[in-house]
Amino acid sequence: MPSFDFKNKDQVRYYIWDLIVEKKIAIFPLPPHKRIPNFADARIAAAKIKRLPEYRTSRCIFTGPDSVLRPLRDQILRDKKILAYATPHMKQIKMLGPQSGKPDTSIKGLISTGERLTEKVDIAVVGSVAVDFKGNRLGKGSGYGDQEIEYLKTRDLSSKDFKIGTLVHTVQLIPDLSMFREPHDIPVDFILTEKEMLCCSGENS
Repeated sequence: MPSFDFKNKDQVRYYIWDLIVEKKIAIFPLPPHKRIPNFADARIAAAKIKRLPEYRTSRCIFTGPDSVLRPLRDQILRDKKILAYATPHMKQIKMLGPQSGKPDTSIKGLISTGERLTEKVDIAVVGSVAVDFKGNRLGKGSGYGDQEIEYLKTRDLSSKDFKIGTLVHTVQLIPDLSMFREPHDIPVDFILTEKEMLCCSGENS
């Protein structure tokens, strides 16, 4: 893995955005810059959530609205669990129960379906531009990922053993981002990639 000498969060973000373009990893919506990147193998990464022990007994799973998380939303519903989600800019926090047929879990579909979230969430998965092995993550800079988690926690919508994860391509893994962590930044407990599921060390500074 190459060595890095990033000066700030934006340097990390642009490094990742440029890298996934260079490696032709990113898919629609394009360009990936100033977005949570989407990639073709996100479906493979989403399936890795079944390796998380807590997932097997979970009832309600939350995801952000990002396109890269759509395969995970589909996976959750296929597994007959309740899908909790945020619509863009956190305008609504909603839920969608298991149902017949295949619901539209695109961003547009999320806005027009579902009902107000009343279930406690067992696991939340948010999008990231970059994440390290300790669980420190960077979003696109809007802060919505952290706000979504904070919303669930402060409104008694998270379960006792609440776990937080993210879904990324392996090129989005950075060895250490702890130097950029701020008080409002919420680390993740696990990382889903197209190759494996990683449990974070939790040794955040």
